[in-house]
Amino acid sequence: MSTDQSVAQLFQIEQQVRRCETLTDLSFILVNLTRSLVPYQQAMLLVGNELEKLKLKAVSDLSLVDRSTPFSAWLEQVSNFLSASEAGDKAHTVDTKNWPAELLNDLSEFSPPYMLWLPLLIPAKPTQRVGVLLLAKSKPWTEKEIGLLQHLASSYAHAMQMFTHRSGWRTWLNGLNSRKVRLGVLVAVVSLGFVPVRLTVLAPAEIIAKESLLVTSAIAGAVREVLVKPGDQVAIDQPLVQMDRTEFQGAFDVAQRELERTQAELRTAEQAGYVDRRKKSELAELESQVELKTIERDYLKTKLSRTQILANKSGIAILDDPEKWKGRPVVVGERILSIADPSKVQLQIMLPVADAISLTNGNDVTVYLDTDPLNPIAFSLDYSSFEPSLTPDQVIAYRIIADIQQDVLPPRIGLRGTAKLYGEKVSLAYYLLRRPITFVRQHLGI
Repeated sequence: MSTDQSVAQLFQIEQQVRRCETLTDLSFILVNLTRSLVPYQQAMLLVGNELEKLKLKAVSDLSLVDRSTPFSAWLEQVSNFLSASEAGDKAHTVDTKNWPAELLNDLSEFSPPYMLWLPLLIPAKPTQRVGVLLLAKSKPWTEKEIGLLQHLASSYAHAMQMFTHRSGWRTWLNGLNSRKVRLGVLVAVVSLGFVPVRLTVLAPAEIIAKESLLVTSAIAGAVREVLVKPGDQVAIDQPLVQMDRTEFQGAFDVAQRELERTQAELRTAEQAGYVDRRKKSELAELESQVELKTIERDYLKTKLSRTQILANKSGIAILDDPEKWKGRPVVVGERILSIADPSKVQLQIMLPVADAISLTNGNDVTVYLDTDPLNPIAFSLDYSSFEPSLTPDQVIAYRIIADIQQDVLPPRIGLRGTAKLYGEKVSLAYYLLRRPITFVRQHLGI
């Protein structure tokens, strides 16, 4: 083909390229219409930038490409091998002398011997690639043919750029496929593993009263009525609980009558003593009986007075449902309710044994209340129980108490939330792998 004919054919191919509306149309022209400018037996188009593995897109004389065939797999292996070589970003004839044996053995079956590697580099960005055109024929390539194809490859790359637009996220993802990037990420991850961080753990927590006064039963009996409601303000000497008076009132009335009868007998004996000397001998015994009956009467009067429990301090009443106490029998010393100062609160944390970490008095504690999770409250660790106990949720946990820090508005008693406890500093790797390490050491002993 003469030079004028080659130039005319080149212009005609470029016009056809400009008319393409899809990448499929363009791929068909690349592998088939290029033959009108430079003769060859086989053409393969592989797409992928300089960071991606090349994937087969089109083959000359074929309408569809099946990437699962042995030919497609072999061709992609060859393309990725050539792309990783030093001349992978330049147009050149392929030298098969340095090929691996598994690629070289199938060369005669899948391709003519003379192959041309033609990268499709974006003209405005010569270091960026949109694909590769791999041509093969039975005769060697001439310099004129390679020059024409390089010019055509520039037009092809410019057109393919329109269909393979690089978005920011795709470029970023493709960059992760680079060996250097993967190695850099690995080094960064290993380095971050040695960064010191505070060991933290989460546990359920509740706001409780500090230095609250327990209101207990002074006598054994049944509760008739609780006179306050949860959260009520309580004043000193205010009635809190009314016990059932029936038994104690009856016993007091009997003791009072017995005392009055004994006193009457004593007065009779005293009057008769002036006449009958034998009556004087009974005076001492009757006086002792009056004294004994008086003590019994006073004791029952004291118990009767204790049927009404009064408040010994001011504050708010803390109890569950007052209705549950009606008619309920109690023993001496049994707790009925408590009185607390709303300005003095503590944080009770139930830390499960499985999540336990080393804690020291004064460590920081942050609580996120369920009613206001966006505003955490700062506490400091006061003490922790030596032995765990069983919680109402049937979880074995340590009881931890923390005091609220100064200049912090105390929350309402009874609120619940999640506490974050801060322990000692450890490496980030240990922080993330603490659970697996504990499991391996406990179950495998490694």
